[in-house]
Amino acid sequence: MHAKASTAKLAASEAAGRVIDRCVQIFGGRGYDRSYPVERMYRELRVDRIWEGTSEIQRLIIANELVKRGTRALALPGA
Repeated sequence: MHAKASTAKLAASEAAGRVIDRCVQIFGGRGYDRSYPVERMYRELRVDRIWEGTSEIQRLIIANELVKRGTRALALPGA
């Protein structure tokens, strides 16, 4: 169960990171200006990634489950 949750958290945080990174790139130097919402989103994403557990920790959880239980640990219900 932990591996499935970690997989979802990892995928979501990595996708969000790519999206907000692209947004900051589009805004250029203004992407760091506090008067733009993209700056707040970038800050919040960084805090969430740290608070929820870094991607490396999620990867370790997934790897440990795979070592213990094999690929069945990641199987979806009913699949």
